[in-house]
Amino acid sequence: MIAAARVVLGLLLAVLAVTGCSSEYTEGTSGPAARPDQSLEAARTKLELVQQDACYTSRDVAGLYPRCGRWEEEVLNVANAASVARPDQREITDPAAAVVAGHDHFLRAGCATGGAADQCVAAITETRDAVTSLGRGITTAR
Repeated sequence: MIAAARVVLGLLLAVLAVTGCSSEYTEGTSGPAARPDQSLEAARTKLELVQQDACYTSRDVAGLYPRCGRWEEEVLNVANAASVARPDQREITDPAAAVVAGHDHFLRAGCATGGAADQCVAAITETRDAVTSLGRGITTAR
């Protein structure tokens, strides 16, 4: 029984090798690797998502900050994507730079691993304010 299965599998592999995997349905569909969408619309959508996170909405930043490392990374990515999409528009690049600064303060204070509460609350507040400004900038962007 096992030998028969091996024969069938071997024949199937041989047929695939001879005919190839291409067909009229797949011919020419290979393309370059997908790249992250760096359009302003994609940044806007991502920003809307990070603005729903508790790290953005919670009033209890002091109790929450050790769990906000991922959120900080996500808003950093959004800020970078928005800056790439509109590199000449200060209403986007200035708040994006402020997001980067807040993120840097969060990292330097060791907030992802429990750093000093006062420094971490200040860093997250700085990032949140920058995210709010970035949202306004994206909304008004041309």
